[in-house]
Amino acid sequence: MSEELLQRNLIKSPEKIGAWDFYNIGATTINALKHAEIIRSIDYGNIGCKKIDAIITKQKEVIAIVEYKQPKNFNTIKKKNNAILQEMEVARKLGSKLVIATDTQETIWINVATGNQVKDESGNDFKYSFDYKDINLQKVITEIIQSINDRNDTILPKRLVNPTDLAKQIWQDVWSVSGATPENCLYTFVELFIFKYLSDLNILQGTYSFDNLLRMYNKDEVNTVLQHYASIIRPRIKVLFPPNPTDGTTIINGTIFVSKDQKPLDGYGIVFKKVLEKFRDYGKLEYIEHDFKSQLFESFLKESISKKNWGQFFTPIKVVRAISKMAEMNLKDMEGITICDPACGVGKFPLEFIKNNIDKFFKIENGNIVSQIKIVGFDKGFDKEEQKTIILAKANMLIYFSELIKDNVGLTKEFAKLFNESFILKTDSILGTLVEAEQEKYDLILTNPPYVTSGSSNLREEITKNTTLKNYYKTSGVGIEGLFMVWIINALKKGGKAFIVVPDGIFSRQNDKNLRQYILDNCYIDAIISLPAKSFFTTLKKTYILAITKKHNISEVQKDSVFTYLCSEIGESRDIYRFDIEQDDLNEATELFRSFVGNKKTFAKLNNDLRCKVQIIGKFKAENSWVIENYWSYSEKVELNIEEENKSLFYNDFVTLINGSSKKIKKEVNSVPLLKDFDVVYKKQKIEDLFDLPAIKGLTATFIQKNQGNIPVYGGKRYENPVGHVKDNLYNVKYFSNCLAWNREGTVGYVFYHRHKFTTNDHHRPMVIKKEYINQLDYEYMRYAVEDVLLSQGFRWSKTASKEKVAKLFVKIPITKAGQFDLIKQKEIADRYRVVAEIKKNIKAELEMIENITVNVG
Repeated sequence: MSEELLQRNLIKSPEKIGAWDFYNIGATTINALKHAEIIRSIDYGNIGCKKIDAIITKQKEVIAIVEYKQPKNFNTIKKKNNAILQEMEVARKLGSKLVIATDTQETIWINVATGNQVKDESGNDFKYSFDYKDINLQKVITEIIQSINDRNDTILPKRLVNPTDLAKQIWQDVWSVSGATPENCLYTFVELFIFKYLSDLNILQGTYSFDNLLRMYNKDEVNTVLQHYASIIRPRIKVLFPPNPTDGTTIINGTIFVSKDQKPLDGYGIVFKKVLEKFRDYGKLEYIEHDFKSQLFESFLKESISKKNWGQFFTPIKVVRAISKMAEMNLKDMEGITICDPACGVGKFPLEFIKNNIDKFFKIENGNIVSQIKIVGFDKGFDKEEQKTIILAKANMLIYFSELIKDNVGLTKEFAKLFNESFILKTDSILGTLVEAEQEKYDLILTNPPYVTSGSSNLREEITKNTTLKNYYKTSGVGIEGLFMVWIINALKKGGKAFIVVPDGIFSRQNDKNLRQYILDNCYIDAIISLPAKSFFTTLKKTYILAITKKHNISEVQKDSVFTYLCSEIGESRDIYRFDIEQDDLNEATELFRSFVGNKKTFAKLNNDLRCKVQIIGKFKAENSWVIENYWSYSEKVELNIEEENKSLFYNDFVTLINGSSKKIKKEVNSVPLLKDFDVVYKKQKIEDLFDLPAIKGLTATFIQKNQGNIPVYGGKRYENPVGHVKDNLYNVKYFSNCLAWNREGTVGYVFYHRHKFTTNDHHRPMVIKKEYINQLDYEYMRYAVEDVLLSQGFRWSKTASKEKVAKLFVKIPITKAGQFDLIKQKEIADRYRVVAEIKKNIKAELEMIENITVNVG
């Protein structure tokens, strides 16, 4: 371990740049940073022994590395270039997008992907002094890394700062006059958004333009203006972007201002004007962020009273991007491939996958769009409401292609053809996508198919009517997800890959044993990643990401191990608010999967992430459960703060588990050392004589939510898990560090030693050793001793451990023959407490795990 990291306590208490960790070091190697778990545990090769001056990280992701130089070594172009060059190799290996070189007076910002200096919006070298104490620094660096890539060194302007605010305003306007569902409000917004966007690009001009429509209010009635939009402008948009001749869908068809027969609705003229004026006030829509549509969906989804109906087009963007990232790193060459999502919703999976390379994959040559890659998304629908999902997918694609369209405004029909070929509505059967018995057609499938068992009997009945489909789906298990799994495997080309969100039923149901065998026979299992409950708006269902590769020959036997990972968080709160949060296990799983794919043989030796395990393929037998949580012990899951969910095992697996647990408990018992007796004389003293018990006003949940930051807030929990995090240095908030604290409510009486800075809610109270006793009392001993006393009092919710009660209790402390507090004996006794606590915890964890298991004996 690095002496520098230990001496300066940087492992537990790094300096901060906003929410990021900043390590201002110079004597610490890359390998030392790896062993300290500051960066990812992978093989860094010949740079492992190199030292860097400073590093900025988010969890284990390297945001930037910093090179400090004395002014005399930074005063010529040659010297500056040398400073940069010596860090570029390190930056690339660490996965950093940015190198910062500075002599504290002048700073150079380097795009690692190109080796060039970062440019400001005007194209000049970006000038901004690096000072890690600068409160704006995180925002500045975020803007840089979100803009730069291997084709761009320039910080891009952000014209759409917060589009969700506009969406909410329009939702309220539309809903107030129509009572329309949030779904229909969304369709309305998207259509008018496209109208405004096409006008800003001058694709809609003259009488068809947004500005002209607004000017009509100077002389015409509001209903006349709405009539002009319905009868003149909407048909023009459909001429520019013709519908698919098969399913009749185009990029628009969803406003509440127009009836089903495409006529303006009476009484909506005033609110239509109000909505247009809000678009006008919002400004031009020339530059559109990729997240814009996702933010729209989330905004409207939060208002929906029928969230169960929204699963068809809402997979959280965090999950979509993680899957896209894993798929991208798993493909050697992407040109010429065909990507499919058989249950595409609004098309986020294929669109997110191509978003960074649209100008590379889709080139304009002689007035034609030449595709280097093909994306295909299917969804089913029979009435106007169901068709709107595929319309949203096409509108979504238009926004992803906004830069290409902006530079080629005369090719709207060609773009419409591309959109129509990319997203297809299946209207000829209730089976939708499943009606096509595809074989070896797609190189990559990314999807979150529907997973329900109710209603699947109707589909199976339809399948039995067709001999081809009956044979195609003969091994499909239970539920619609089983049918989709068979379709995906068959539709993949040999060597093709799929990343599928699946429910736990496929992995655990005995009736899906044949389906699991079908997966094993036809595919290699690359990875299974466990997602936390409530990852999706629409379901509490436990889900996983399954990564597979189609075998070239069914006789091939998998030898490689399987990457598995347990996620507790996906980088956003799992409630209707979907706030960004710091813990993002899914991103860490994605990065580790990258390392695993690149080096499967040695990855397990390098990995030290408790959430990640490499499993031998022999564990994944068809008759066994593939629920990967079974491969972590209960004590490991307790350490990871993973709540135990309902677990079901087959009988034979349960017997194996019991035998394993029995061996573990015996091992724990045999490991208990026989302790030598020693004489201890104790002195009892009141807690208030030894500790200050400061009065504080506990933070409320509302306050914590409004002031999210990095300082943990503790409550009355059984273990040292914060109830939230707040900003530092908040007015009227008291912070503490290196002291004890007890639960006055909740799990009453438990005591904790918090070494780091913290604050509390009303259920948790600090206990600070008085100055005169700091060198006489051991924190760990006092923690156990005070906890023993508090727990012996029988405190509970109706009898709280208030400050007044705790202050008067007596705690016993070892003393020397001279009557002084015996610090050595305190430490020895604290060590015994730790040994006993650890053994009890491990045995209890095993017994609780067994108690919580449901055994499937059928």
